Amino acid sequence: MRPREWAVALLALAAPHVAAGQVAERVARLDDGTVRFLYDVRDDVEICDQGIRIGGRQMMWWSRGWDDEATNCRFGFAEVELQIRSGVVRDVEIVRALGDRTDGADDIGRISAEEASRYLLTLARGGATDRAAKEAILPAVLADVEEIWRDLVDLGTDRGLPDTVRKSALFWLGQEAAEAATGGLAGVALDEDEDQEIRNAAIFALSQRPTDEGLPILMELARTGGEAATRRTAIFWLAQSGDERVVPFFEEILLAPVP
Repeated sequence: MRPREWAVALLALAAPHVAAGQVAERVARLDDGTVRFLYDVRDDVEICDQGIRIGGRQMMWWSRGWDDEATNCRFGFAEVELQIRSGVVRDVEIVRALGDRTDGADDIGRISAEEASRYLLTLARGGATDRAAKEAILPAVLADVEEIWRDLVDLGTDRGLPDTVRKSALFWLGQEAAEAATGGLAGVALDEDEDQEIRNAAIFALSQRPTDEGLPILMELARTGGEAATRRTAIFWLAQSGDERVVPFFEEILLAPVP
């Protein structure tokens, strides 16, 4: 491990846990400034200077190319900064490199993963600007807590939230491993009273699910989706799947009598 990596690891070990609710209290005290905290993340999360991997997949990558060598990668924890202006959280950023940390931030140290996730989800539900609400979802998903998918279903189906927040929740819901997540996505995709862009986001998320979960629902949408746009979107993602069942299904669609 290189010196810089040692510094980050020691920082993670040394940072104390703070009481639940302290993040909200610190944020409430600031009119303008930055609050920073650290918390445990899931075992499959790796944060590098260039971006974030989840389960070995480069989910969010900020370097020049996907093939760039990753440096200063670490597991086990994430550090988040909240940028506050006029008493409102306006940006939520995951710190990827020590050089990215804001000088003079109110650093409250280590908090529990449960507290971090709960606070970030509060921001996503409307406790921040629309931009910050959307940005809060990814760090919440990374937290080492169980059944985050339930909160993602709630966010994705809440028509009172901005579309950007709902789409982000549906995208990350599609990445979750719990089979029950597919049911939540299907409910949004099949809801003919839902906005078409939100339904499209749910259909895309279904295409990211394990094939045996998502494929049958996409086929059902392609057959019976009430809106032409819904059927076209489902067919598009079916075509991208590469599954051997898709070609016979398309033959069935093409050979069906025209109504």
